[in-house]
Amino acid sequence: MLFLISLAFALIVAFILDKPLKKCPAVFYITAAVLTVASVIVTQSDMTISSRFVRDYALGIFSRGALGTAFWAVVMWAGALPNGSAPIKKLMPIRGELSITAAILTFSHIITYGMTYITNLIKGRTGSDFVITSIVCLAMVLIMTPLTVMSFKKIRKKMNAKIWKKIQRLAYIFYALIYVHILVLFIPKAQKGREGYFLSVLVYSAVFIGYAVMRIRKYYIANKKPEKKLLPNAVCACAFALPFALVGAFSYGTGTKSAKPSSDVSENAATFTFAPTTTAVTEAAVTAVRDDKKTSETTAVTVTDSKTTATEPVTSNKKDEKPTSAEEEKHEEKQEEQEHNDEPAQEQHEEAPAAEPQSNYRYRNGEYEGEAEGYAGKVHVKLTIENDAITSISAWADDDDPEYFGDAMNTVIPQIGAKVSADGIDACSGATYSSNGIIEAAKKALGQAMN
Repeated sequence: MLFLISLAFALIVAFILDKPLKKCPAVFYITAAVLTVASVIVTQSDMTISSRFVRDYALGIFSRGALGTAFWAVVMWAGALPNGSAPIKKLMPIRGELSITAAILTFSHIITYGMTYITNLIKGRTGSDFVITSIVCLAMVLIMTPLTVMSFKKIRKKMNAKIWKKIQRLAYIFYALIYVHILVLFIPKAQKGREGYFLSVLVYSAVFIGYAVMRIRKYYIANKKPEKKLLPNAVCACAFALPFALVGAFSYGTGTKSAKPSSDVSENAATFTFAPTTTAVTEAAVTAVRDDKKTSETTAVTVTDSKTTATEPVTSNKKDEKPTSAEEEKHEEKQEEQEHNDEPAQEQHEEAPAAEPQSNYRYRNGEYEGEAEGYAGKVHVKLTIENDAITSISAWADDDDPEYFGDAMNTVIPQIGAKVSADGIDACSGATYSSNGIIEAAKKALGQAMN
């Protein structure tokens, strides 16, 4: 989708703004340079952008190289279209200006992800995909830079035409490397069923394989000059369909993207465990229980005294029913008074036993899950709570880069486990969006556990 939007914009510039581009190319170069610098500054800073649309489209169109690749696609096809056709008449006069603009926009992607490769190299992350991508990118930069410089008119006029043309043929290798670079990055994600990547592989394949077939067809017709073009066209159709189908079949994956956190933790999840500790909330609960016991005992004694007082008139009535001598009356009064003083307290304890102590925990025990937006997709967090302490936290992402997500987890999750809260957590520098995704998902999970 990002590439299709970029391609539409590149075609608008090429076919509608072709005259201004030819007349005042410096304006386009400066505009492309300003946008490139701005996108690099924003992506390399710790600035947090909450809008996924702004991150994926407004910035992603530059940082991910989609716009630069779209301009390269227009430049490519300008050399593959049939001679004398209407599109080629529009594109060929501005092909050099388009290529310079494409190169300037591509530097946004080169700088942004070049910093990532350097960081990974310093940290010792040198997997097979990293090595392949690094070699391909380095080769592309070494080819693109001199070709771009030679595309300026002043430089071109000073060079021998034949030498210039031979050097420019390196562009074919550059175009092929762009396609290889895309396949190396996108096919693994497409095979895992990540949303949008399979479609992206098909779109890029249609553009680049189609270009290769049309360029070979143009060369064949220009040199062989066949009277009938039916056979070349049929061969070209097969030459396009076969590799396109193979790439599509190889890229198609049976994996599905998680729409929400499932009851089972993802196979790619990392789990952090924490030793149970007595929190300040737990200690406060124990103190409150002890205070409740004291309060219950005091209340029982108070009620007993009041009941004792209430039974005194009844005692007097019983004395009046059977008159006896003065000594017997005094003796009986003492016995009855003692019985009345003891009996109500015993009855009170039976009627109102001390209430069972109730714990005052902030969170309910159990497992809780939450999800939030990461850098490139959903982030899921699953945590286990026991007596207001987090005993384990599991986190996984649908599309975020594993290396960046790992850095975010190592920084953020220990803080959440120690604080038993997702408030006031410091994000990982360089992995801000993944960090914020983990924090927000944990906050939602803790919100579900709240008493």
